[in-house]
Amino acid sequence: WRISATLASGQIYLGVVSNGALTGKLAAIGNVDKLSLAVAEDTKELLDYTSAGGGTTNKIIRIKSIDASITLRDISPDNLAIALRGTSAAITSASVTSEAHTAYKGGLVQFAFIPDTTQTLTVKDNAETTTYVKDTDYTVVRNGVVILSGGAITDAATVKVAYTKKAAHSLEGLVNSGFDYRLVFDGLNEAQSSKPVSVTLYRVKFSPTAGLDLIGDDFGKLDLKGSVLQDTSITGTGLSQYVKISMVD
Repeated sequence: WRISATLASGQIYLGVVSNGALTGKLAAIGNVDKLSLAVAEDTKELLDYTSAGGGTTNKIIRIKSIDASITLRDISPDNLAIALRGTSAAITSASVTSEAHTAYKGGLVQFAFIPDTTQTLTVKDNAETTTYVKDTDYTVVRNGVVILSGGAITDAATVKVAYTKKAAHSLEGLVNSGFDYRLVFDGLNEAQSSKPVSVTLYRVKFSPTAGLDLIGDDFGKLDLKGSVLQDTSITGTGLSQYVKISMVD
């Protein structure tokens, strides 16, 4: 059995696990341009103290850890939730009325939801008896409105807005301690006539991302690093509790 070269591509799936069992589906995480494993050793050496030349009389090498690294190119809400130890929830499109904010001249009034700027949007005073004028008292931007310095809205005034919120996803970051995930790579080896490759990491704990590009001059990426942990639910002679790799000859 021999694989002379590898150039792999394919889809990665992640699913939350608890006590060795999936708690939901294995979901595709989209375009990934790197998946790698790094094995760290813990070495114990017994030096030879009986001769002036020294040397080593015995050596034990144990596996200290296995780390997984993923570079994602699809910055989806679910992927961000993994990277930021957060939760993602869907927001449905609906009308919002009498949403109160404190306004300042030249400042942004950020709405609670992302407004659909193609639909009717109104800004009124606190009593909702005066309707302010677009492009005279305020301008509409992607996240709300900006109060114009020469308009009728005074500093620290309470305004109430009405608009249609867009269908979207909301991510709340750093609200949990992180889940354990099963990772499955459903791949193929392009260097070997696109023969199938399967990789399973039974239990991975991801650290919060150390790199999230929000503004830049290149396509965004999301780096994830995690520890491959022992899955004690896997039993049997010769079976790994960490990782399984299958490659077609």
